[in-house]
Amino acid sequence: MLDHDILGVVGRQVRTWSSGDAEVYAQAVGGHSTAFAIPLLQHGGPQLGLTGADMTQVLHAEQSLWLHKPLPRNGSTVVTKTFTDIYDKGSGALVVSTWESEYASTRSSCFIKGEGGFGGPRGETRGFSVPGTEPEVTVFRTTADQALKYRETGDVNPMHHDPAFARLAGFEQPILHGLCTLGITVRGKDFTELHAKFTAPVTPGDELRVEHWPTGEFRTSVAGKQVLIGSVFRSGRTPGR
Repeated sequence: MLDHDILGVVGRQVRTWSSGDAEVYAQAVGGHSTAFAIPLLQHGGPQLGLTGADMTQVLHAEQSLWLHKPLPRNGSTVVTKTFTDIYDKGSGALVVSTWESEYASTRSSCFIKGEGGFGGPRGETRGFSVPGTEPEVTVFRTTADQALKYRETGDVNPMHHDPAFARLAGFEQPILHGLCTLGITVRGKDFTELHAKFTAPVTPGDELRVEHWPTGEFRTSVAGKQVLIGSVFRSGRTPGR
């Protein structure tokens, strides 16, 4: 059972990176992306620190990123992680964690199936939508080893590389990291803020259909089924304006 005493717990660590780390990320997502700041800050994966939770029941639900200033090619920074909220969603608990640094801040929400019903606040749900206009469309065919490539960025969740673990979680085989799908989706885009919701799993080898709108919204689908939706924009600009 999830230990609710993690709420408010603060941890700090020094994260150091080089241009080589950015290249590993680029190889994993098919190109350079500002979203490299996400795995840099939350090294090891968004699921780390969920004490007591059955990790086969943990799903990555949402991700946000705010860039404060450009990342240098080589650098070091102190990262502060805080478990900020635990919401009761009925069928499960939603745990929200934030990572803060001088260069960027990122926030992840992890849904833990079967951990709801404890009487806590339900929390607000961010709405995501896309315009009715025609988007720019690109296609990206993931490879059978795409998850193994992304694991090199530091995300060690066995859901993405251990077949037995994936089966316990209800999947026929390891699934692709949501953050890999997100990195593929926003690679090459210019932004300082990002918000995304993961809506369905992706299997390595799937073909991703990526849609982008000039107003910053994006959506990614596999075989006609939405797997990711969100938006990017630059500071000082309201999404959709």
